[in-house]
Amino acid sequence: MKILWITHRREFEMSSTSRRGISMALKAQGCDVKFMSPDGDYPVERSNQLGKGHRSFSRSVAAKLSSMDLQLFSVAIVEWTGVDGASTALESAEVPWVIMDRSPPVSRGIVGYFQRRQYANAWDIAREKSAGRVVKSAHMADSQSWNGSSAIVPAGVDVDAFETAMMNESPIVVCHGSLDRSRELHRLTKMDVNLLLFGEGNDSQRLSKLTAIGDMGNVAEKLASADVGVLHLPNREVWKHASPLKVAEYAAAGLPVVASEVGGLERYRDEDWIQLIPLGDDAACKSALHKICELSVEERKRLGTMARVEAERSMTWAQCTESLYSMLLEVTQ
Repeated sequence: MKILWITHRREFEMSSTSRRGISMALKAQGCDVKFMSPDGDYPVERSNQLGKGHRSFSRSVAAKLSSMDLQLFSVAIVEWTGVDGASTALESAEVPWVIMDRSPPVSRGIVGYFQRRQYANAWDIAREKSAGRVVKSAHMADSQSWNGSSAIVPAGVDVDAFETAMMNESPIVVCHGSLDRSRELHRLTKMDVNLLLFGEGNDSQRLSKLTAIGDMGNVAEKLASADVGVLHLPNREVWKHASPLKVAEYAAAGLPVVASEVGGLERYRDEDWIQLIPLGDDAACKSALHKICELSVEERKRLGTMARVEAERSMTWAQCTESLYSMLLEVTQ
């Protein structure tokens, strides 16, 4: 099966971790995956100018597809940002395609307003023309009306790339990934814990004045030197859709976790290694972090071992992509 994957993300953006994991799992099943992206196998443009990214990307995708022999492909995976530009050409070439939605718009203000309109339009097109959909959580699946084929692909992890944390006498609480203002990470700096943030985003400068900040570097190595992973999200409807990659990485590193209770984590509600808290609840987050940090090194190691075992059992990319592979087989028949 030859797959064309259309995404506006560049290969080395932080948000591309899931794309790499999913595509590698599909390749292990014998699929040939080619990317149409700003730096992919089939390069397209995406403006970095605020407000022009979606339009420039859609136009470039439409132009590129019109010049290609699309009969080479069995199916296309089209992220919602590319649906407007890709659907007509794929339909004309009779190439089945599925919409992939791993992140609804989170921006606020006028930018968020236009992104939400584009998002709604992409789903309207998909309901009419696509052969299936791929979402990252059951909550996201329930949020969109849908009658066709569907696959849920939660965030996974390459477990073998991570070593189990050894734990420190003075616990380090870690949060990594996007440091954008939309995540309101400044709240974590007020919880009286030994906090380490590392990643990239438009809130980095402000956060660096409040706590220790590092660049992404070697994620596995940095997590192995920590003690507790935290995911504290704002109380906004959009965050309920999350199936957080960082929680899977925390678990693979053998860290107990404090995380906002989002759709993708419901199945771990009763596990000892993770404490789920309400979205945006600072008091609950602080209490849960202090509870874990006050545990002995041995007890934190015990919880971390449980997290690692769960990652091996249910969070590998091979396990997380099973329903996607089955659906792609179905829509290409």
